[in-house]
Amino acid sequence: MATNINEYYRQELAPVLPPTVLDFHTHTWSADNWKERPWDTDKSGGRYMVTQPFYPPEQLLQDGRACFPDRTYEAVCFGYPTPATDWEKDTAYVAAAARQHRGLWPLVLAGPDLGVSRERYEQVLDAGGFRGFKVFLNWYGDDYGNKRIEEMLGPVELALANERRLVVLLHVPRRGRLADPEIQAGVRWLARECPRASIVLAHCGRCYLPSEMKAAIGCLRGLTNVWMDTSMVMDPLVIQMALNEIGPGRLLFATDFPVAAMRGRRVRVLNHWVDVVLPGYPPSAYRITGEGFEAGYMAWEIALAIRWAAELVGISDAERDGIFYGNGMKLLNPEPCGARR
Repeated sequence: MATNINEYYRQELAPVLPPTVLDFHTHTWSADNWKERPWDTDKSGGRYMVTQPFYPPEQLLQDGRACFPDRTYEAVCFGYPTPATDWEKDTAYVAAAARQHRGLWPLVLAGPDLGVSRERYEQVLDAGGFRGFKVFLNWYGDDYGNKRIEEMLGPVELALANERRLVVLLHVPRRGRLADPEIQAGVRWLARECPRASIVLAHCGRCYLPSEMKAAIGCLRGLTNVWMDTSMVMDPLVIQMALNEIGPGRLLFATDFPVAAMRGRRVRVLNHWVDVVLPGYPPSAYRITGEGFEAGYMAWEIALAIRWAAELVGISDAERDGIFYGNGMKLLNPEPCGARR
């Protein structure tokens, strides 16, 4: 029997969402600001995540409203954090998006490989309304190699993040993700170096599978300035493990738009994830197109994973609302320097 997806949303998701949904991990970009389109090159990892070359803020907000039609939608946004990007053009684009659209909270790409001076960072932080850093990824796709977190942020970025109490949104490197002991040591190092910053591990530390989260989550014990965002994490068991270990106050709802605007679901197959989507999306690594089934937005699957995990763990409605809105707002609007956290 065919499913009315709008009715599904009203029954399964709307009852557990607060009046405003804050999405803590989204993109907005234009290929006009890129040096190349990665999937049109023969570079390693270039076809890891094929997506649309133009994703303006209007489309981002439209996707958010489509997914959550009866809620106010706000989003933390940043550009295309790979070697394809022209930093100056990308920074100007994201700053303009946030100026022109209420409810967008911008992050600026940051990392020593970009060669940005402290003075230039300060200029864009002061003038562009940026609330923090999205750490630059100096590689394409899943070609993570042996990169260490200690190499991804330099003295300039560390000092500014700590002094200004910035959000530092980090996509951890290496094939082992947050379960890798070197990466765990890097997270602890970053938490010590930037005690006043709000460190957010994108994609729950890239732990999409229960086995990954089981091996990883214990490393965050006691790191009170480290949070996780749930972008593209759709397994309730993964979220349940995070809630049990770090609690609801350190978890942030996030989608990774435009990726999560696709209709489908990320699933586990053996020891990797696979995105199973409806027809109409471009071929990409670990993306399978299928027919004969119905699907809602991937953003719904992320929210549903939070719902079921929250019920299993038994957190309060207020704590669940915090995941979808309040926790993130506290990070975007930190207390003044010298105040108690």
